Formats: sequence, C-alpha cells, structure tokens
Amino acid sequence: MPASLVFLCARKVVSDHGSALRSLASLPQELYPVLFKAAFLDQRPLVIGELVLRWPERVLSLTRSLRACQHCCLDLSRDWPSRDCLQAVLLAVVKGLRERDRRDRNALRVLDLCGVQDEGSRREPNTMGSWFRTVALSKACLEARGRRRGGESTTKRRRGVSSPAVEVEVRADLFVNGSSFETVRQALRGLGPLRLVCRDLRAEELSTQRTASLLDMLEPSALRRVDLRYNNLGLAGIALLLPRLASCPSLLSLRLLYSNVDVHRPTPGMEAGLRELAGGLGGLRNLREINLTSLRLSGKLRLLLSALERPLEVLELPYFSLTPSDLSYLSSSPHAPALRKLDLSGNSLSVEQLPSLQRLLSLSRSLSHLVLSGCSLTDSLLGALLPSLGLCRGLQSLGLSLNPLSTRGLLSLAHTAICLPLLQLLVYPQPTDCYEEGLPQPPSYYNLMEFPLDQGKLARATEELREVLERAGRADLVLSTDLYSHSTAELLEE
Repeated sequence: MPASLVFLCARKVVSDHGSALRSLASLPQELYPVLFKAAFLDQRPLVIGELVLRWPERVLSLTRSLRACQHCCLDLSRDWPSRDCLQAVLLAVVKGLRERDRRDRNALRVLDLCGVQDEGSRREPNTMGSWFRTVALSKACLEARGRRRGGESTTKRRRGVSSPAVEVEVRADLFVNGSSFETVRQALRGLGPLRLVCRDLRAEELSTQRTASLLDMLEPSALRRVDLRYNNLGLAGIALLLPRLASCPSLLSLRLLYSNVDVHRPTPGMEAGLRELAGGLGGLRNLREINLTSLRLSGKLRLLLSALERPLEVLELPYFSLTPSDLSYLSSSPHAPALRKLDLSGNSLSVEQLPSLQRLLSLSRSLSHLVLSGCSLTDSLLGALLPSLGLCRGLQSLGLSLNPLSTRGLLSLAHTAICLPLLQLLVYPQPTDCYEEGLPQPPSYYNLMEFPLDQGKLARATEELREVLERAGRADLVLSTDLYSHSTAELLEE
C-alpha cells in the first residue's frame, strides 16, 4: 500500500535535524505520533529526543506506536531496535524530569518498552539487545534518582521530606544475569522520578537467593511472564520461588529451563519435593503456558499438570524423558483440546507411545504450532501419525527436524502438509538417504547433526518436495531445514 501524504511529509520533516527541531514548536501536537514513527524509521535520534520532551499524550508505547503505522516497515516485536534511537528516548525522559519549566508541555507519565525484540532473528549493527536495554533502563532510573536528590535542598533533606512521587513509569521486559543483577537491583529499590516496572522477566545463571530477591522487588500485578534458565535451581529452589509467583495475578507463562531436576538421579526428599512443586504450580491460577525444558521428570506429568486450575494453551516439554504413561495422561487430560502450541522435541517416541500421540493430535483441534524434532520418528512411525496430523486443520507451523526420515517419508509428509490450509512453515530433516555412505544405522540425533551430506542427492530430494507444493498450488508454504532461523509467533495476547 502506498504511503500516505501525511507520512511522506513527516519523513521529509525529520530528514533534516536542524529544521525539524526548529519547526516542532509550530507544528500541531496531533502530528507528533506520525513524526515519531518517521524519526524512528529513519533513525533520527535528535528529533526523537525532542519529540519525547514535548510528548502530548500520557502514554508512549514504542512497539504499539510503530506497529500502528501501516507505512512503517519497522516492527520492534520482530526487528532489533536501533541503539541510538532507544538511547535518545531514555535520555529525553530523564532530561524532561529535571526541566521543570517544560512540564506543561510534556504529559508523558508512562513509557512502555514492552515487546521489543529479544531473540530469534538476526541482530544488525547499531542495535540494542535485551540485556543491554535492561542495563540502560536501570542506569537511566538511577541517573534520574541521583539528579533529583542532587536538586533537593539541604533544608528539605534535614526536615525529612520524603522522595517525590513517581512521575514516569517505565514498563519493560527485563533480562537479568549475574553481570547485570546489581545494577537492576539498585534501580528497582527505593523511590524515584522513574519507576521501573517489569512485565516479562528473563533471569539466567542466578542463584536461588538472587532470583528470589529479584522477584520480591518486582510489582506482582504487572508480571506476566517469568523465564528462569540455567539457574541450577533444583527442586528445592523451584519450591522456594513458586509461592512468590502465586501473588502475581497476571502471570500467564512460566519457563523453567535446565533447572537441574532429574528423577533418574533420586535424592532424599525427592518425592516430597515433587509434591511441593505440583502444589506450587497449582497456586498459579491463571497460568496458560509452561515450559519444562530438560526437567527429566519421567512419569510425573500427571502429578504436575493435574494440579493446574485451568487448561494450558502452550506446553513445552523438550528433553522431559516422556514415558508412555505421561503421553497417555496428556492425551486424555483437559489440556489436550486447549493446546495451541505443543513442543515434545528431544523425547524419543516409540510404537508403545503412538496410540496416545495419535489420540492427542486428533483431539487438539486448536493446535497451531507443533514441534516433534529429535523424537526418533522413522518413516513407519510418521506414516502412522499422518492421518491424525491431517486432522490438525489449524496448524500453522510444524517442526520435524533431526528425525531419521527418508525422502520417501518426507514426500508422504509433504502430501499431508499441503492439505493443511493454514500451514505456513514446515521444518524438516535432511533425508537419511541423502547422507554419504556409512551413516550409522539406525541414525541417531548426533549422526544427523554431524555426518556429511551428499549434495547431489540432497538437491534432487529438495526438488521433489518443492514439486509436490507447486502441483498443489501451495507456494505460500515455506519448507526449511534450518532449525534456528524460524520462530513461532507470540501466542499469548498482550
């Protein structure tokens, strides 16, 4: 769609910093939002800063402002944000707080940076990732607090006058690890003119004590997602943290990745700890998404998920060591018909588990994203699954990489895929008959990752798959063998 005349004019206005800064005072404030979008698209940090200083509305939401512009090709929920532009926003907010004579021209009270890209796409130069953004936000809060304290008179401090009320609330998704913990902790403690409010928290490589103290400093009513990974929490650590999350009424998503829990290595009190874990999950009354990557809790899925008050919409269980009883429970549980995303990658699936998986897929009519990568699916196992898979009419993405499938098996998969009207992405493995001679049999996950391919055979197999799509008129369906370049869209509503 062609750009509107207003947007084209806005880009022209912001193209020259000097004239743009001089003309802002004479332009109607109704034009500020479109000027902001144009300045962000064309990376004009000086103009951005001046617009933020003069912002006429109470709320400035970065992602919504840019997404709302149909002519702006920058989407911060997908693209990495410009470092200079984000810094300009933060510097202007801090500057505006100390320029008291400009307050009547700045109505800004909420700066919303939630939803800015964190991971999953290629990062370009001069961009700011989530860790650096978290540190920059924290430092901005500390700077604003320090400037305000420095401006207070000695008399007021002696009389015990309290810190001023919060003037701007900064909402953001935070990424905290050992290197940034202390800076973030200081920013969250105490009052100041900038108040940092976390919506989605990602914490990596923190001790249980540090993670607990971090959760204690966050605003419970604002917290929506918690992602704890590589923290070596163990059952005791998880049990300590879950009661803190129970006080968060808006918590929709909990991700516990690589938390060092394995029922195959029993320890004293493990059964009691598992019951405590289940009870803690049951206390998260609005939970809709759970990720238990590499928590090897074979045979415990019923214990954990039956404690939840409402059906899950997103369930991710990579490397969970699923047993037949786990899949049997899941296929008959209240979660099965409600699931929109299911990830069982890294779990070796067998003939014994096949009936449960077939039943699960036949019930999951709302399923839009399915990942069965590295599940030891052979041609015969996949062939038995295809009729049930064909019932998932709402499926949008399907991941089957790192499974020992031949070209013949993949062609059968392609014929099923073209009949799924909403399917946009199919991630498939390199065919086993396209590897060089000597591939160990049966192929393992590691063989498929490391063994050399015969490029001639691979090219012919790829062409056969594409021909199936072309004959069916499914040019919209993306075929890929790349495990990491594609990510499913965010499922939970903001």
